[in-house]
Amino acid sequence: MKVHITADMEGIATICHDIQSDTKGGDFPRMREIMTGEVQAAIEGARDAGANKIVVCDGHDTGRNLLIEKLDRDVEVIEGSSYDLGMMAGISRDFDASFQIGYHSMRHTHAGVLGHTFTYSVAELRLNGTVVGESGLSAAIAGHFGVPVVLVSGDAHAVRQAKNLIKNLVGVSTKEGVGLYAVRTLTPDKACELIRKGAKEALELVGDIEPYTIKKPIMMEVEFERPLMAQYVSRIPLVKRKDFKSVAFKAADMVEAFHVFELMNQVASYAKDEGPL
Repeated sequence: MKVHITADMEGIATICHDIQSDTKGGDFPRMREIMTGEVQAAIEGARDAGANKIVVCDGHDTGRNLLIEKLDRDVEVIEGSSYDLGMMAGISRDFDASFQIGYHSMRHTHAGVLGHTFTYSVAELRLNGTVVGESGLSAAIAGHFGVPVVLVSGDAHAVRQAKNLIKNLVGVSTKEGVGLYAVRTLTPDKACELIRKGAKEALELVGDIEPYTIKKPIMMEVEFERPLMAQYVSRIPLVKRKDFKSVAFKAADMVEAFHVFELMNQVASYAKDEGPL
């Protein structure tokens, strides 16, 4: 059995502020340890269920977060940035299942922890009318290749949002927001224990979990936090301005949708420092 693991940082146990997930933050070395521990727990759970091939994508920020020397010696790790398919780099039709570790809720989620969708510039992302965050986006890319997402760990609302999209998904909640920069969290050891157990359970249920697929062609709609971002992005060929802060693009499939979405975010970044709008 072949398993793909995509790992983020904002959804791991204990983390409650974005400075902790920044390479310049004093807590960053500690967060790397915790993130690595949760990924290793998922690897061990997959092994418990019979997985014999595991590929891990280091999907947070620069992609240079995991302490690879602390992972099982025979896993493969994709790290660095940027790479094709972003957080889902390495996925293909060869895989039997995908795990999401350390995932967070989407932007503007009440009681979500550090919720955002790809960047903090995106207010909302819709695929054929369905609002998705990074979990749904990653699941849709996996679904393009016929691979089901069977396990999601992260903050409670990330798990809830994933379960709303994927029936029979196994979710492991590591924490829940209790303030803008405050969480009620499991200890790292307890989170790892539950992730290992959840990974094993998820692979045992793999036959009961369908890939999350988006009907083609795909209408992708993106609402940005700032109108100027939508103005800049609407200059991309075939991207249409919808309203004051939103644009739309009709994609042939999820790979094309993701590539254009990634380009949108790169173009939108040029508007960050240009006035209040």
